[in-house]
Parts: sequence; structure tokens; C-alpha cells
Amino acid sequence: MTTVLAVDLGSASGRVLAGTLHDGRLDVTDIYRFKHQARRRKDGTLTWDVATMEAETIVGLKKALAHFPDARTVSIDTWGVDWAPLDEDGNLVGDVVAYRDERTSRTLEAFRVRVGDREFFDMTGNQPATINTANQLFAFLQENPGDAQRVRSALFLPDYFAYRLTGVVGWSRTIASTSGLLTPGGADFNDQVFNRLGIPRAWFGSLDADRTVVGPCTVPGLEALTVVRGGAHDSACAVHGLPIEEGKRAYFLSCGSWSVLGAIEDAPLTGDAAFELGITNEGRTDGGVRPLFNITGMWILQEIQRQWEREGTPTDTDELVAQARALPPASGTFNPDEEAFATPGDMQRKIDAALDAQGAARPDSMAAYVRVIIESFARRYARAIGELTQATGAAPDQLNLVGGGARNHLLCDLTAKLAGVTVVAGPIEASTFGSLLAQLETIGALAQGERSAVIAASASTHVHVPPRA
Repeated sequence: MTTVLAVDLGSASGRVLAGTLHDGRLDVTDIYRFKHQARRRKDGTLTWDVATMEAETIVGLKKALAHFPDARTVSIDTWGVDWAPLDEDGNLVGDVVAYRDERTSRTLEAFRVRVGDREFFDMTGNQPATINTANQLFAFLQENPGDAQRVRSALFLPDYFAYRLTGVVGWSRTIASTSGLLTPGGADFNDQVFNRLGIPRAWFGSLDADRTVVGPCTVPGLEALTVVRGGAHDSACAVHGLPIEEGKRAYFLSCGSWSVLGAIEDAPLTGDAAFELGITNEGRTDGGVRPLFNITGMWILQEIQRQWEREGTPTDTDELVAQARALPPASGTFNPDEEAFATPGDMQRKIDAALDAQGAARPDSMAAYVRVIIESFARRYARAIGELTQATGAAPDQLNLVGGGARNHLLCDLTAKLAGVTVVAGPIEASTFGSLLAQLETIGALAQGERSAVIAASASTHVHVPPRA
């Protein structure tokens, strides 16, 4: 038996889990969960509470070692793009500013003077966006020149926490591939981007592959652990944990409040079609590429439920979906990508207006609204799969659907039917599986060719097959 630990840090919570490999099966134990939140400084800057995240991570790891004293490694993954500035002594220079802070909007036009949108895509393989690390660094240099003079290195968030556990400075490829600082496909940092934007190249060292060792943990009480790069980006971890049979071509759909659809490729997707579709090329834990793009997510369902609850009607998602499943097909649907659905507030009225515009009947119950919403998303996902197929030139054999949407069997059934592709729903915790499996591969406890079999033996999935014509 071999046990490894995973730290998964989200934008509002974190968790520490243990995975034990025995007899070809990975058993996952949830050890510790905690919450954190972004904070506004007095000047309005939105920052991350990295001190709480670090302290709670250490608490969780100590609890994990108390349960599993033979645990060998730990890997940390986070969301993409955010970074931490360090001075020559390895201490933070100010706060870690969140990607949603408005500073990148204030400096966007100056950024575009240096690098235009299409040029940025051609140089990096990433879509232009104010949240990109490249935009954040440019804004930092423009608005905080005094602090910038004190910076000696800039670490992506999972690399920052790995540094805090080990004292080793490094840059993991999967998380760096979200930054807009690499060449297309993420083989290396792109010096041209640094030069054009005036970002000091000295702030970043060489790029480190995932599934490599960072170093021994130096935190008192955690010296038994070795920190490894098990896939520093949460989405890369999720793809690494997907159940995909040998020889099958798969697309993946991470379906939560927001949705991400992508393919598993050896080379980046570039050119006009990829740019117009909104493709961003991000790295995979195993060294490949994940061309992906964003789609409006299930937050529309979440928002209408919040509206009903504010109006005094409690809701239960599972019950509403079950009721919606028993209803006939909706008389009309809407496009979730329309601008009206991107903002909160009175989602029921927005749906009514969209249906009125096409002469479709308004839903007559909460379950009927849920049916319309789910059908609308299934149609959008089916259309997106077609768009991605045009961009890649090859249709998928299956769609691996992970995230909260994997629990929604109506959504999965309708997506399979409308897209004409088998949908493999789950595992819900694909990111955890991916991190744990990558660590086991790193230390030689699991051969790379055995990963699919372990996932099949360990993960809970449900297959939705499209009906025959």
C-alpha cells in the first residue's frame, strides 16, 4: 500500500485528502476542509488571504499524517493565473492580488498598445483576457512601480505554497500555461511577451515539468512528506483523472457554475478558427495540451433558485431535476451565452423574455423552468462539441463530463442525445484523482500505463448513451 496526499485550493475553500493505492484500487479519504475568502483592502484592492490558506493547509496535512503516518508525498493545486511577488529574502512584497481586481481593466488599453488581442493569441496560444497573469503583471508594474522594484521572483499560487512548504522556488508547467507568458503549447516561457510588456524575465526561472519532485517538506511536523508537482492546475488534475479507454478520443466538459469544454491533444490549436472560437491552450499533467474554451455554466439554474428562495419558496435541486425529467420537452429554449444571462437578478424574467421573443410558451412551474434551463444547456453543449470538432478536425468518441453537472442525469442524457456522443459522467472528484495518481506515478508506485485501470476500478461513473436513430 502507498499513501499520498492532495491539497486542493479553490477560490472560497480548501481541502486536504489522502489517497491509498492497494490491489489496483485508489481509496480516497477526505481529511480536512476549510473556508477562506478574498478581502478588499481599504483602497479597494481585492486580495487573497494566503496566510489563512497556508495555515489551514498545514493543519490539514498534520491531521492527514496523524491518520496516515506512512504518507509519502503531497501536491498542491489551485485555480489558474494568480501569482505572488517575493523579495530577495523570499518574503511577500505586499499582498497577493486576486484576478478579479479592477487594476487589469484600468491598464487594458495600455496593454493592448504593447500587444494586440490577436497578436497575443498567436504569441501565447492563450485567449486575451484581463485575468491573465500577463495582464496582472503589466498592471502591477504600471500601478505599483515602487513595489515592483523590490520583487526578485514571481510565483504562481501552487508554486508559492510549495515554496512555503519546502523553501524551493520553481514554476510548474500546467499552472504556468494559464498565464499568457508561454509559447503556444506551453513548452517554455516566451521571452518576446516579457520584452513587449516590459515584464522582467528575471522574475521567472526555467519551466518545470509536472510529475517531478519539488523537495522535502521543511515545516515542523511535516518532515516525513516530499512535495511533488502532481498537476499544479486544478483543471489539469481533473483531466489527468478522467476514465478514458485506450484508443478512445475524448473531449472533456467541466460543468459547474461556469463550464469549460476542451480536447486532449498533442499540439496546440492555433489559427483563425481557434481564435474565433475562444480557444485557450493549456498544459496537461502528462505533458500534452488541453485546448479549451469557456461556456456559460449552470449558474443560471443556481441564480433562479436563489431568486425563488428570496421570494420565500425553498428549493431542492435534485428534486426539481427529477420533476423536470418527468416533463415533456420544453416548447422553447434560450441561448445561455446571451448577455442578459451573464448578470445576476430576476433570472425568471429573463427566461420569460427570451421565450416570448420566439413565441414559445412560458413555463408554468418551477420544474418546467428547470426543464427549459437544462434543455438550453444541453443544446449549447451539443453546439459547442460541434464547434470544437470543426476546430480539431476529429469528432470525439466520448465526452467526459465532470463537476457538479455530472450529478444531473437529465443534463447528461440530453447532451448525449443532442450531441450524438456517449457521455461518461464522473468522477465528481476527478481533480483529486488526477493529483493523487500523478504523485503515485512520480514516485514510481504506479506505472503510467496503469492509470486508466486504476481509475476504472476506483471512480464512480455513469455512462449515458445516445439513443439510436
